[in-house]
Amino acid sequence: MRRRVLLGGAAAAVLAPIIPDPALALDCGLAVPPSGPTFRDLPETRSKDGRLETELRMALKQVTVGGIAMTMAAYNDDFPGRIYRLKPGDRLRWNLKNRLKPAGVPKNPPVEGFDPASLTITNVHTHGLQVDPGPGGDDVITPVAAGEDKCYTYDIPGPETGIPQPAGLHWYHPHKHGATSHQGWQGLAGPFIIEGDIDRVPEVAAARERVLLINELLFDETGATPSAVMLPSTGFSPFTADPAVPTDIRFPVNGVLTPDIDIAPGQTQRWRVLAAGPHRFFDLQIDGHELWQIGQDGIPFARARRMDRILLAPGNRAEFILKGGAPGRYGVRALCYDQGHPGGPRPEKLLATLAVAGAPQDGRLPDALVRPPAIPPDAPHGTDRTLVFSGDISGKPVKFYIDGKQFDATRTDQTVKVGTWEDLTLVNKDVFQHPFHIHVNPFMVIEQNGVAVADPVWWDTIRLPSRGSVKVRMYFRPDVTGLTVYHCHILPHEDNGMMGTILLSKTGDPAERDNPADPVSPASCPV
Repeated sequence: MRRRVLLGGAAAAVLAPIIPDPALALDCGLAVPPSGPTFRDLPETRSKDGRLETELRMALKQVTVGGIAMTMAAYNDDFPGRIYRLKPGDRLRWNLKNRLKPAGVPKNPPVEGFDPASLTITNVHTHGLQVDPGPGGDDVITPVAAGEDKCYTYDIPGPETGIPQPAGLHWYHPHKHGATSHQGWQGLAGPFIIEGDIDRVPEVAAARERVLLINELLFDETGATPSAVMLPSTGFSPFTADPAVPTDIRFPVNGVLTPDIDIAPGQTQRWRVLAAGPHRFFDLQIDGHELWQIGQDGIPFARARRMDRILLAPGNRAEFILKGGAPGRYGVRALCYDQGHPGGPRPEKLLATLAVAGAPQDGRLPDALVRPPAIPPDAPHGTDRTLVFSGDISGKPVKFYIDGKQFDATRTDQTVKVGTWEDLTLVNKDVFQHPFHIHVNPFMVIEQNGVAVADPVWWDTIRLPSRGSVKVRMYFRPDVTGLTVYHCHILPHEDNGMMGTILLSKTGDPAERDNPADPVSPASCPV
């Protein structure tokens, strides 16, 4: 059974940034298979006594996805990465060991000036965690070359800060400018779960948890992600290498292609869904089932919101309660969606099958949830600003810009005074729907294309409509300072220039960057 219902009236105004333009969503009608492989839960590690210390080793791994042998990459040999569960106030420390090697190197000579080994340089970003971005923290500026180690330490904000880290789903992934999309296409991603108040809501606590990490694996005829300059393609695969090699693409869920996810009739499950791919938007629908959304990008809602579809741009996370319907098999779909790619609408993908069977249950759906974060009423208003996104795909390499400039780590593009709030108007002059992401501090979406959003919620990644605009309101928490970045989360766009730096300053003076208070972290974590 297929159902395509869009909320109307007041609900449509409330949820405008979440539901895409219906004219851009095309129902292609893929058939549900009679059976599929079993859904796989990811392994996990919990913090203990307020600490979680581990190694984070990155290396190539041989995997089989949908019967295809591939050479991808993994954290600690887990594909995709394991779940790390933490609480506000915990300290996370890991020793990143970069053991990556080039794979998928084209036989033809590479583009002049391009070194395939550059795609093995890395670092790690804790997407959604409101932590120190300086050296040794959520530092995405410092590179870690193949064969090197680097120590990272993150203090998750606890109640003592007055602004604890919200409870929800976040994630970790590489963030070396120029190599981010390549390593994302290799499957390098894993979830964080921060536990807290929403987990104690009775209807949420009673629901069975499912964590779904959706990868986007791009590979050549050898089964490896091409170590080459990548260009947009108008074919089935959205990118091709230069020099050209045939490529294909797969979207496994927790490393399994189109798994069966079991649920009993009337049973409630809490799905935590992460769009971990570098490029694809997922216009998510489950045939014949409503989705009761309880959080977005790791931040809970005040009340559950009934949804028929949820749009996930690259980097987005959505959490919702699902109640099993009548016995049967129902498609979990990424509907056809036009995100502005030159190849036209991205084709529908059957991500999984919801297999409803077993003894009936009577799970309860949530209504009231928890109090979301709020901007302190006495916080001063800083300087509102506008960022303009644009691109040019006519040359090699393609180029993308923010305010007419490509990324330069030595340049300070924006400086803000922490403890203040600002409105940012994000103008998209491009046909691509660029997903805007900023590190450390989330934001509320308050306008889309000049229309106010009723009852706004918090995000950390929001799609910018084609040739349109979004206005967001951001509070810069006072206890986190240092240099970080904002960028398009279509990672090939970020790698090709669409990123800027932002200095979180105690005084609002750009000169603070020249006198960082953060000590340089050791190469490896102290024992």
